[in-house]
Amino acid sequence: MKKNFIILSGAILLLVGLLSFGILGRMTIFPTILILLGLALFVFFLIANFEAVRGALKSRSLKYGANAMVITIFMIGILVFVNLIAIRHHHRWDLTHAGRFSLSDKTVKVLKGLEEDVLVSAFFKGEDRRLADLLSQYSYRSSKVKFRFVDPDKEPGLTRRYGVNSYGTVVVECGEKEEKLDKAQEAELTNVILKVSRKGKKVIYFLTGHGEKGIDATDPQGYNKAKASIEAENYEVKPLLLAREKEIPEDCAVLIIPSPQKPLFQDEIETIDDYLKKGGKAFFMFDPPPAVGLEDLMGDWGLKVGEDIVLDASGVGRLFGAGPAMPLVNSYGQHPITKGFNLMTFFPEARSVTPEQEPGLELEVTPLIKTSSQSWGETNLKSEKASFDEAKDLKGPVTIGSVVTKNVKGEKSSSSISGKEVKARLVVFGDSDFANNAYFGLSGNGDLFMNSLSWLAEEEDLIAIRPKTPEDRRVNMTGRQARMVFYFSLIIFPLLALGSGGIVWYRRR
Repeated sequence: MKKNFIILSGAILLLVGLLSFGILGRMTIFPTILILLGLALFVFFLIANFEAVRGALKSRSLKYGANAMVITIFMIGILVFVNLIAIRHHHRWDLTHAGRFSLSDKTVKVLKGLEEDVLVSAFFKGEDRRLADLLSQYSYRSSKVKFRFVDPDKEPGLTRRYGVNSYGTVVVECGEKEEKLDKAQEAELTNVILKVSRKGKKVIYFLTGHGEKGIDATDPQGYNKAKASIEAENYEVKPLLLAREKEIPEDCAVLIIPSPQKPLFQDEIETIDDYLKKGGKAFFMFDPPPAVGLEDLMGDWGLKVGEDIVLDASGVGRLFGAGPAMPLVNSYGQHPITKGFNLMTFFPEARSVTPEQEPGLELEVTPLIKTSSQSWGETNLKSEKASFDEAKDLKGPVTIGSVVTKNVKGEKSSSSISGKEVKARLVVFGDSDFANNAYFGLSGNGDLFMNSLSWLAEEEDLIAIRPKTPEDRRVNMTGRQARMVFYFSLIIFPLLALGSGGIVWYRRR
């Protein structure tokens, strides 16, 4: 009985030691002691029972055991070979809710476009498991992303070199550029990688002076969130008072016109038209009437901006706390802006923006956003009660967003070379509220706005669904519940398994 106790104790110690090593991921003092004690008990058993062991080596059962050993070793060899292949050619599957361990489309596109190595240095006292998992996904997607954890207490020289003053700081560097992060989540980390890896910075201008929404305003109607998202993707944002400047600046990559509330002067309209004819890029956002003077300009570019307001009688919007004047859209045209786009978008008080029946041979006009078949463009804007009038109203589905491209001869500007044929690009939406602070973060509104901007700026590699804030799915337990989980999972269930195995072994003996 003592012999059996020794060999069983040795096996248990070895098993626990190996399990501890597997859980911890490194050989610390605890699993080392357990493994050494287990081996010591095995050696003691062999020495104490040398004659019995030598006799067992000559038995027939040993021959069968040897055959089983050879087969076992052969199977282990196959498993090792399969694992070696898996290391070289491997793939990950994320089975978690909402793809917790999957990077967003935007991050994947940014990583695929990297041309230089990016080094991420995380200054933590010890390794942060969550951040290590995130950085491992970045390295998995791109061999150009390297990362390391630096303990500020153990490497003060390196800490001083990067100017790090607090634990949890992350430094991202590429070439001679480097940026610091205090909040290392996917959205922030991807934007910083984009910032340090891209050469130059394009300028986005917002038209002002006609009652347009303020880019620095933090109220619900302001565009502060949109501005922050634009700047996060390595653009520079500036206001443009056209009445004073008289022309569009040469460094303008995209001109955004966020629904003027007062009519533009004729010379301002002509300046915008000249900018487009030179190969300019513009994002027009209209709200329902009254007109502001740009509607006729859109006609020259193959679009008809309706004198209406789009209503949706499907009732789907009410499920999200919206009325009929806020159409819910989940139907998009075939275009790079909406390729693979599967998010709903909301447009409070929109008007129709439809392609002309004959826009012109030189124009390429694409309907981008359409409301449901139960919607219509209401033209009677004075009546408090709205109903569809087939003779006057625009029958749904109603197009409330369109895209226009046109080949033009470029002149001196940031977007063209003199004499070279370039493409003028327009994105025209019949609503501006979808991108204000109140609705920018609602479903896919912000993504649609940023995708449109990326296409206009000729940076199609940034067209994707952006990373979302990770969902908090923690389980909250009382102290008593936590203790029960601990005792059952780490003590009671393992002891039951060992006890059952011991009983089976003893009966067969």
